[in-house]
Amino acid sequence: MTVTALQIGLDPDLIDYSSPAFAQFPGLTRENLRQANDDNVAELRAAGYLVDNCLIDFGTAGAETARDRLATHRYDAVLIGAGIRLVATNTLLFEAIVNAAHTLQPDCRFVFNRAAVASPDDIRRWYPDPQGALR
Repeated sequence: MTVTALQIGLDPDLIDYSSPAFAQFPGLTRENLRQANDDNVAELRAAGYLVDNCLIDFGTAGAETARDRLATHRYDAVLIGAGIRLVATNTLLFEAIVNAAHTLQPDCRFVFNRAAVASPDDIRRWYPDPQGALR
């Protein structure tokens, strides 16, 4: 069975990169965030994982988008991006996504990246083989 993953991150077009909330990510731009997101999906797919990408808005709208996507398919892994998890003003968004995944995907493993770079090894921590079992 091929490992399925959902990558959830903030839509790069909706972020205010000059805001103090995103100052913790030096050099972060719309372009390099979009590139990192695209590269991560492409690298995981090239390695044999089945990956869906879900770019979301802030707040309730973002939580609803993530919840809708989580309700459509079964996922082995749910990757939640650093911009959602590490920005204090996004705590309620992060909480809503985790609770939706816990309810809708009770067997999934949560995966967290460390930075806005392509990071296929994040999913490999739990699923080293795209065709294999959980670690």
